[in-house]
Amino acid sequence: MARNPHEKEHIMQRNATYLKVAIPALMVASLTLSACAPAGAPAAEESAPVDSAAVVDEIRQLLPEEILSKNTIKVVTDPSQAPYEFTDDDDNIVGINPDLAAEVAAVLGVELEWSRSDFGGLITGVATKRYDMMSEAMWDTEQRREQIDFVDNLVSANNIVVSKGNPLGIKDLPDLCGKNVSTLEGSMMVELFEEFQPECDGNPINVLIAPTTADQLLWLSTGRAVATIANPIVTEFGIEQGTARDIEVVPGEGYLSNNYGWAFHKDNVELRDAIAAAIQHLIDNGAYDDVMDKWNVSDNSRLTQVEINSEIVQ
Repeated sequence: MARNPHEKEHIMQRNATYLKVAIPALMVASLTLSACAPAGAPAAEESAPVDSAAVVDEIRQLLPEEILSKNTIKVVTDPSQAPYEFTDDDDNIVGINPDLAAEVAAVLGVELEWSRSDFGGLITGVATKRYDMMSEAMWDTEQRREQIDFVDNLVSANNIVVSKGNPLGIKDLPDLCGKNVSTLEGSMMVELFEEFQPECDGNPINVLIAPTTADQLLWLSTGRAVATIANPIVTEFGIEQGTARDIEVVPGEGYLSNNYGWAFHKDNVELRDAIAAAIQHLIDNGAYDDVMDKWNVSDNSRLTQVEINSEIVQ
């Protein structure tokens, strides 16, 4: 049954007030996130049964009736950006975002139904309501907010990545002029290169668009590209795991520091705000830091207060 306008207004006011308050710590149990079937298909196995002891009822009641009735949130991701989201040896979706999503699901008392999509199709999947939300390392930008809303949960910057030893001595963007440089399809790096091209004075950067982060780094390893610009957390994890070979991060402050966020249809305010309240609860009780510690996420990549569309929730 649909809520009447007065009830919805009350819930939104309660949510805004709730996000100001630090909630006493609760033991939050992780839900097991399982593998998905073919790209774009629902997960073959859903998450583990809800641990009722972890549920925070005041936050759960912020969910829309549609979610409460089915007790499931349909989540889409592109599991190609380790350690944010990737697949393990058993093809389960794992990583920072799946772990955090499991903690959020435990607080809300819901199950997660995971699907996969290429990075370029994530926004469309949410904007067309095929999925309830997107859990992904995606920048919250003004352009993307024209189609979807974000609940921000991490901070990201990007560094130039080159072949091991940096044989061409690449240090900054001007050094990329006239060279093959890889980037991820749909990423903001494409726009960065386009805006920088006039600085190359007729010797433009040859931008190679990769379908996945793995390909983006692979092309660098194989010499197809001489550089890329990528998240150093992703790059360093790949180097440690041996999936990104013979490459290194160029030291520096990085480019286009921005919030990462999970995405929601712009009409789905209740779900968006419930997720925001759950993340704030996890920040307050320390479970958020536990997830970040597990994946060696640096302090300057963490948020201390949840943000919606890059604005702190008051």
